[in-house]
Amino acid sequence: MRHLIATMFVSASLFSGTVFAEDLHAGDIIVSLNNGQFQVGSAESGLHYQEGTGYAIFEGDFRDFARGPYATSNPGFDSATNTFAPGSIIGYQAIGNLWSWTGDVWTNVVNNGETISVAGAYGETTTWGVDGISGDSFGLIGQAGSTGKIHSHLDFSISSASGSPTDGVYFITLQLVSLELQNGALVLSENGYLSSDPFYLVLNNGLSASDAHHALHDLQDNLVVAVPEPSTYAMFLAGLGLMGWQLRRRQQA
Repeated sequence: MRHLIATMFVSASLFSGTVFAEDLHAGDIIVSLNNGQFQVGSAESGLHYQEGTGYAIFEGDFRDFARGPYATSNPGFDSATNTFAPGSIIGYQAIGNLWSWTGDVWTNVVNNGETISVAGAYGETTTWGVDGISGDSFGLIGQAGSTGKIHSHLDFSISSASGSPTDGVYFITLQLVSLELQNGALVLSENGYLSSDPFYLVLNNGLSASDAHHALHDLQDNLVVAVPEPSTYAMFLAGLGLMGWQLRRRQQA
């Protein structure tokens, strides 16, 4: 049955021209190609890029109430007509782990076990936590219709281990990949378009717009480095102490 549904999905071009808007939507992640490689951009001026890596930074807000108080379907993914070969299957690949903004620095430590998830268009669920990725590591964004265009909005959500997720700003890392159908399942394609560079999605959960922009600009200006857990830091200091003790013994000998 799954194989039949999958075949119908591809043959019918689920994301067909009847769903697409022909204009490029402001705020969406605009997908294009450059020498066969996925590129991401914006229909608006002023897209942010991280210093050092050059990775693009996009924004979303869980409190825009597009999907409730702790979920959003923005930004979406959009492309111009005739960007892709009809039937091309475009997906996302999850990278890294979840980061949160303390008000001063970015850290991969969260207050209440927060995680961020995205629901792929083929039933996938991908979750970013401070320890990495769980669930499906990649998922479907959309399939180009007869006009060679995609326009799709996935659902992003934030949750916590207990209670409501902490107000704050978070970011996750993705890249665009080509997918193909094999035996009713979507898999990473070795014959499709080249994967995009990674890009960041900064998601605000309850902070002011000015605080969210402060966090975004810090990500833009600095390469983030994981802050070790207190226990890890203590082990690190203990290791340094042991090295110093051994060095002193050698010098005394």
